[in-house]
Amino acid sequence: MNKVIISLAAMLCCICLEAQQKVSLFRIAETWDKQEYVLAVDGPAVCSACVDVFAQKFYGNPMLHALGASFSGEEADVDVPVAAFKADDKNGYCMIRLKSRQLAETEAKLWTLPDGKQVFVVKMVNWEEDTLPRIFFFEVDTENGRLVPGDEPDGLVYGSIENFLLPRRGNRIVVKWENRPSDLIVLQDDGSFVYLAYAANAFSCYVLDPDPSGKTNLRSSPGGKIIGQISESASDDEGGALIVSVFNPTKGWWQILEKSVGGLKISGEGWIHYSVLAMRTRNYGQETLKLHADPSAESAVTGYIYQEEATVRPMDISPDGEWTKVKGPDGTGWLESRWLCGNPYTTCP
Repeated sequence: MNKVIISLAAMLCCICLEAQQKVSLFRIAETWDKQEYVLAVDGPAVCSACVDVFAQKFYGNPMLHALGASFSGEEADVDVPVAAFKADDKNGYCMIRLKSRQLAETEAKLWTLPDGKQVFVVKMVNWEEDTLPRIFFFEVDTENGRLVPGDEPDGLVYGSIENFLLPRRGNRIVVKWENRPSDLIVLQDDGSFVYLAYAANAFSCYVLDPDPSGKTNLRSSPGGKIIGQISESASDDEGGALIVSVFNPTKGWWQILEKSVGGLKISGEGWIHYSVLAMRTRNYGQETLKLHADPSAESAVTGYIYQEEATVRPMDISPDGEWTKVKGPDGTGWLESRWLCGNPYTTCP
């Protein structure tokens, strides 16, 4: 292991000038897609060996440069100072976080399964250069000394993911979202990864209250006691909308997933009425959208949405989250959820 660490440190520290070059996470994702790389180790791999391969390919990335410098104790050569560094080959884990205005962090984790099979995952986040975190899955071919790209788990869609949190121990990767509770990516005994959504019928929307006061009531139960008021202008982003995550529709009311909304802390349950919530349609190509009587394409058509990026009120959602009942400009009915966007100021992918 020491030879691997020395190799990593030497390789990265001799290219300090090259580290000035910015390598975006998008380009890294493009380059690594479906490529195999050689692991210069005998027998089972260790996490630092896998990081070594990654660093050799992308030594211009400041986070990988800093990671190598931290292994070698040459932190002074790093352009952006290191805020935190952990290397734990015993548990197959390493992490580095840089001191910067916004989050810049790399984590790597190597799992060795009971049957000897190994899988390796590395995540990178750099909000100063890229808008999305990136995560890479690999199988370790110990017999031939290769790092083989694996498949991403079904259900993983980057969208508004804020971060991936790899465990120092255990088999669960946390998927942190900007506007809803965390999902999980769970390593299975056979070496595959399964994506587990917190709630298939949970989604994000924004507050759009017709009340001229600009204040919206939150209640302890559907139609119950008022626990406080929020303002739709109370956003995390100046000038933006107040985004909330909701689920569990009950007679026109939605339960709020967050425990803090617009500066209001929710100690128990928080409920909000559909009439003050809104979403936009994603018919960016001016598609005409059909509203149905039931959450099925085979059910009767009850109306249409002709307006591009129309504002609708979410009233209900199917258990699998595939259909949402909406009140639109010209009618009410069930619409495929893929046509909805929960943010009024951006297009949804």
